[in-house]
Amino acid sequence: MGQMDGMVAVVTGASRGLGKAIAAEYAREGASVVICARSQSPTGLAGTLQETVQEIQDAGGDVLGVNCDVTDEEQVNEMVRQAKERYGKIDVLFNNAGTMVLGETILEIDPARWDQLIQINVGGPYRCSRAVLPIMMEQGQGSIINLGSRMATDPAQGGGVLYSASKAAVHMFSLCLADEVKDYNIAVNILSPGSMRSEGSAAIPWTQRDWHERVEPSEVGPCAVYLALQDASTFTGQLAARADFGTTWGPGIG
Repeated sequence: MGQMDGMVAVVTGASRGLGKAIAAEYAREGASVVICARSQSPTGLAGTLQETVQEIQDAGGDVLGVNCDVTDEEQVNEMVRQAKERYGKIDVLFNNAGTMVLGETILEIDPARWDQLIQINVGGPYRCSRAVLPIMMEQGQGSIINLGSRMATDPAQGGGVLYSASKAAVHMFSLCLADEVKDYNIAVNILSPGSMRSEGSAAIPWTQRDWHERVEPSEVGPCAVYLALQDASTFTGQLAARADFGTTWGPGIG
């Protein structure tokens, strides 16, 4: 028996890295997973949506893959429609899709790139949450997990004006949304995974300095499962750091 038997979870940005790891973990725990990503990475990073689908299926999991750009409202709504049509409900939304601009000053970031990142990192969680919430409200239960970052709260982490600002917006969006939907028994939490060895981080030269200290995306799986199992009566409106899982938050911790 898996911890998520009978549940349906949507994971965005699941073609590689953390999104792929979370989708695989949810499937291993018994959930039916709906995964989405753009048809191809604009930055040329390895990994595709279909590869994630195949790996989950090969492991015996139930998965639906949908090409979806989270900056496109019609595509988001269609992805959610397909999820509801196939499984009849949505219990969990893990908003993972995102992009980074690091090491550049405000004068080096033109308005188009600024707007594009905000549309992905902030607009994506907004659109996806707005699409699934009517389903969760009707069910009277659900869990939304938004990906946070230490760079949202500490300028010394090197996120820069754009990425750090986008993650700070995600944090406040999540905290306000948690209060807004608590009467529907829907949890909204922020998961800060810490530094990881992902395809995206590998492409950033300065990450090699602490590569040995970074964790594999799969290590985030257990705390992502815990958050998926929450509702407004148990754990909501929290900034949950993976590094603190099992010490300040998690199973058996009041």
